[in-house]
Amino acid sequence: MLDPQSIAAFAERLLMPDTVLVTRSTSEDILDPSSGDLVPAPPQVIHTGQAGLYRGQEHVRRRSGREGAWVEEVRAGYRMMLPLGVAELQENDTTHVVQARDKQAVGRTYRVVAMGEVSSFPVVRTVWLEEHNRKVAT
Repeated sequence: MLDPQSIAAFAERLLMPDTVLVTRSTSEDILDPSSGDLVPAPPQVIHTGQAGLYRGQEHVRRRSGREGAWVEEVRAGYRMMLPLGVAELQENDTTHVVQARDKQAVGRTYRVVAMGEVSSFPVVRTVWLEEHNRKVAT
C-alpha cells in the first residue's frame, strides 16, 4: 500500500529545491505613529520556505466579448509545488523567488492565477502562476 506521507517527503526532497516568499496584499490601512497618517499595511506572509517552480502551459477558456463565443487560449505559465502543510494560496498572492537551483530565477516574482489543485491522494500542493517581473539576480 502507498504511504502518502512517505511520498510527500520524497516529493519535497526532490521536487522542491527552491526557497520562496509568498505574500498576500491587505486592503487595510494602518496608522503610522510617527506621522499620524494612514498608510497601507505590509503584506501578510503566507509561506516562506520550500517550493518547486516548473514551466507549464496555462489553458484559459474565456468569452470573446460580452456575447461572443468561448475562446480557448494557451499562455505561458508556471506551476509551483509546495509542501502539503502550506496554507491555501489565493488568486493574486505574490510569490518572490529567494533562492533557486536556477540562479536566473532568483529575484523574480510571480502572481497566483488560480486556486490550488486538490486531489483524493494529496502529496503536494500545486498552484498556477503567471510571471510578474524578471529582476536580474546580482
